[in-house]
Amino acid sequence: MPNSSSGKTEPACIEVSGPDVSVVLTQGAINIWLGRKLEKALISRIFLIISQIDASAEHEKKILCRFEEISQFENSGYILTSYARKGQMYRAIFVVPFSNSRALEMFMESISLETDKEDVKITIYWRGGGTRMNLIKEELSRLNCFSTMNTVYRQ
Repeated sequence: MPNSSSGKTEPACIEVSGPDVSVVLTQGAINIWLGRKLEKALISRIFLIISQIDASAEHEKKILCRFEEISQFENSGYILTSYARKGQMYRAIFVVPFSNSRALEMFMESISLETDKEDVKITIYWRGGGTRMNLIKEELSRLNCFSTMNTVYRQ
């Protein structure tokens, strides 16, 4: 039976999409596709909605940079998890905590710059359940850039 004792079913996946953006919500991850034509203000708004609903959300970001730049990222709130030398540069892996406003701001800026060149795919890890998934869906629907909303329920 698909119904729980409360008579409601939990969503397993919620997809909210439009011509220039797609957000797929599951309980452990949020997968986002951002097209090059998406307005920069909408990019920021999407990430701010996620951070307001679940401040524990985070993204793992790989950056190729000079060794001296690693501390600049850390000073901006990124959390260094590993780094390795790659030629003259370093490949650093950071966690971007959505609870840190400086880190989130820097992350949103970097994503806006990336979308100037190409479409961008991002995975955000979070502790979302059915309630938070529905909250994000409701908030995203207010942005008026999504034309399709699809919910898949647990069986």
